[in-house]
Amino acid sequence: MAGFSNRFTTVNLAHIAPKSTLADANKRRNWQVFEAIFNASYNHLKRFLPDSRTNNNEWLHKLLLIDSTTITLFKDILKAAGRSTADGKRKGGVKVHLGMYLDEGIPSLVRITPSASHDATFLNYLGRLTKGTILVFDKAYVNFKLFNHWTRQGIHWVIRKKVWLVQTIIEEHNVSAQDQKAGVYRVQTVELGHSTQKEKVLCRLIYFYDKEKNRVFKFMTNNEELSAAEIAEIYKQRWQVELLFKRLKQNLQLGDFLGDNENAIRIQIWCNLLADILIAITQKLTPREWVYSNVASIIRLHLMNYVDLRKLLLNPTCKDIFIDPMPPPKYGKQLVLEGFKS
Repeated sequence: MAGFSNRFTTVNLAHIAPKSTLADANKRRNWQVFEAIFNASYNHLKRFLPDSRTNNNEWLHKLLLIDSTTITLFKDILKAAGRSTADGKRKGGVKVHLGMYLDEGIPSLVRITPSASHDATFLNYLGRLTKGTILVFDKAYVNFKLFNHWTRQGIHWVIRKKVWLVQTIIEEHNVSAQDQKAGVYRVQTVELGHSTQKEKVLCRLIYFYDKEKNRVFKFMTNNEELSAAEIAEIYKQRWQVELLFKRLKQNLQLGDFLGDNENAIRIQIWCNLLADILIAITQKLTPREWVYSNVASIIRLHLMNYVDLRKLLLNPTCKDIFIDPMPPPKYGKQLVLEGFKS
């Protein structure tokens, strides 16, 4: 039921489906269909993303940031980490792992697992990487075998050092005045691993003092080309993936699930990620500068209106933004997507 007025076209729903109906429907749908739509959308739309190679720091466009976020569920659906409560009840948890290229700003690889799964298992899904890629991840991602494999393939990695990792100092290096000014006060070449351990890793260990937080950070890397200060700056960029999780939870309510089963939860997460891609692309391709949250709010307000979104974002005061709904195509396809032309 579509209602028409003199100025615009909107959609009036006589009845809104209850949450339980949506939950039951998602229980029967295949979540892998939504995963496939997300991957296809990313591969098609990533060409419209801005390129950071014009920046003075050429390594910016090589950074692949890796992290995960855990969402506590309302019942024991997916296995959660930790022990059960005193009454024997426990809640489940889902963990969203993702990899994001810094100059793209949207996830390029996603895996959804029970929250009890270890973060390091996600590294096995990275597949073949381009030579020169710089992987950036937190100290939870430790895999000596993969570290050595990437080094042989010309792939770099930057990671925070875990306290329990055994190290043998191979060489002490002089710290340049420029690195000292940036906060680096010690650089070593070390070998990671016990003396009896079969797989060991040779890398640089960089000691960095953060004046703002009054904390010492230790970064490990196999990159011998960049300065110690640049390695510290690379790790700082990992915060961008934290901001991605923040915008998903605040703007798209990632974590407010309608269904109480694993299938429904996976579907809703993929739909959240798909909506994020579309909003991010819309934001980046609009000539006028918009904050992501404002674009998301405008789209949410006009979901049931037939509007020209590009006109609206270009000039919010424009009155000529409403359009008539397109007639169904004659060639039988259910939906026609008219994207931005290259």
